[in-house]
Amino acid sequence: MSISRYVHRVATTALLASLLLACAAGTSAQEPLRLTFLDVGQGDAVLVQDPGGKTALVDAGRGEDLSGRLRALGVEQIDLLVASHAHADHIGGMRQIMRAFPVHFYMDNGLPYTTATYLSLMRALRARPDITYLQATPRTLTLGDAEIRVLSLPEGVEDQNDASVGLVLSYGKFRALLSGDSEVAELTWWVAHGEVPDVTVLKAPHHGSGNGFTPAFLAAARPELVVISAGANIYGHPMPDVVAAYAAVAQRVYRTDQSGDVTILGYEDGHFEVRQGGASR
Repeated sequence: MSISRYVHRVATTALLASLLLACAAGTSAQEPLRLTFLDVGQGDAVLVQDPGGKTALVDAGRGEDLSGRLRALGVEQIDLLVASHAHADHIGGMRQIMRAFPVHFYMDNGLPYTTATYLSLMRALRARPDITYLQATPRTLTLGDAEIRVLSLPEGVEDQNDASVGLVLSYGKFRALLSGDSEVAELTWWVAHGEVPDVTVLKAPHHGSGNGFTPAFLAAARPELVVISAGANIYGHPMPDVVAAYAAVAQRVYRTDQSGDVTILGYEDGHFEVRQGGASR
């Protein structure tokens, strides 16, 4: 099957209705959703674990095998695997994840790319008929007791960064916005189309870069907490003025290059706890 034909093998409405992702009955309201921003250096990998055991992984770093780290966090399967976009620092570790865990659904932006990393991932995906492909179109998915709203992609955009899959994760009053490597065009699109809610947690777009920031986007999101996923790089990420802008709005700003893994325990009433490197802060 060609890559283009595979990309268009989107799940039917009936299949989506059964989408993994059935709510776990009887989960206590006191149990938190766990959101872990893994320290993968200059890249992204965000693990979502609902209280009933459903799991989503958004991006998988540049190529480090994350399977051992995920197992240590209690992961036994991946219900939803999301590639925010096709750059290597987001999809480089995807094939190892697919080899190490049962994966039920895979989502990406549907925008083909020509790199060896992307093509190798597509070949691995085609060889896995047990994984259902979803293109990132506006929809709401249920992940156990949590909901994941997929934001719209800007029309006519062919740049991978500005076609990043945007996700709003909701668990009661707790909300997190995962923004991939979105740059000014996509951030402006989301604001103009009213897609940016007030959130508890914002994953800083594009590793805290200057071209991944707009004042209007930050004003719309009004995060209580910002997490910047970054590592040693030649680009100057995160930019000091961008970090300062986040710190002026949010109560706290965390960086994986300084804190290591950052885990947020989000509760249905909206409050949260933060753990850095395994210690409560």
